[in-house]
Order: sequence, then C-alpha cells, then structure tokens
Amino acid sequence: MTAVKQISLRRATVADAAAIAAVRIESWRSTYRGMIPDAYLDGMKLEDSSAHWARILGAGSDAICVFVAESEGEVIGFASGMMLKEEKLGMNAELTAIYLRPALQRSGIGRRMLQKIARVCQAQGATGLLAWVIAGNQPARQFYQQLGAAQLVEQPFSWDGMDLMEVGYGWRDLTALATLPAAPPGLH
Repeated sequence: MTAVKQISLRRATVADAAAIAAVRIESWRSTYRGMIPDAYLDGMKLEDSSAHWARILGAGSDAICVFVAESEGEVIGFASGMMLKEEKLGMNAELTAIYLRPALQRSGIGRRMLQKIARVCQAQGATGLLAWVIAGNQPARQFYQQLGAAQLVEQPFSWDGMDLMEVGYGWRDLTALATLPAAPPGLH
C-alpha cells in the first residue's frame, strides 16, 4: 500500500473523465487478469473509457452520482451509484462502479467512497443498495461482506461478448453502512 497524505472526496465533473477512465483501466488490468482474457484487458482504450465517462458526467442526471477520491490533486479512485427505475432483488439503488488505484487498495479509501454513495443514495430515497462483482474477484467479495452486504444471487452474465459469472450483494440498512466506523488495522 502506498502512503497518501490526505484524501478528499468530491463530486466528479466532466473534467475528471480521463482520470476516472485511467483509474478504471489500471484497476481492471490489475484485478481481472486471469478472469477476463488478457487481449480484452490489454485492448482497453483510455479514449473510449474517457468518452463513456464524459457522457455520464455530462448528462446532468440527479439519479446518478459519481465521486472521485483525490490526494494531492490527483484522482486515485472513484465510485458511482444510481437510483434504479425499477427495484432489482429488492434494492432501489445500485453501486455501479467503485475502483481505486491498486497500490491504494485496502487503505480504507474504498470504504469511504462506498459510504459516500450510500449516504447520497439514501438522501434520494434509497432503502437498499445493490452491488455486482465478478464471481472470481475474491477481494471485492470480501470487501462487501466485511461491510455487511448480504449475498443475494450468483448468476451468469455476458459482458462485451464474454460469458462470466457475477455475484449480487446488497445492503438493506443504508444508515448502518453509511455510519460504519473507520476500519481497524488490517480490515478495510
């Protein structure tokens, strides 16, 4: 884990699209090797991902919230969530992304970002928060479980022509999630 001096969370803007894309690609390449074909990971393009995030951030939707974690002016992570038009698995909000530079994982920053999304979604009327993870991503699964998420389903899904397995986790008590104390050493 790399030491960081101070972390701030703020709402993302369109100007953050490239930094968000870079964090996502770096995280995917580190996390999903062996789960997703190398050709797919190596072929991820910063320009494509930046354009995707610029569209999301430029849409101005109140239903979607995106926050970046910054240290010394550099985006080191991000998380996004949204209210769902229709409930899924009894949840009316979804954590749509949470990524952190690999060197900073297990530092407590991911917990802070998740809690921020939970608070914002709860303020918009959410009563439950759904999160999806590729089944083979054991560190992410442990992260959600340690923060009180219940496993709701494990199912096949298709992503860009790849057949994968995903696990859905959910929190039914967003107040408890949003107010969890800081993680003890070794548990982030």
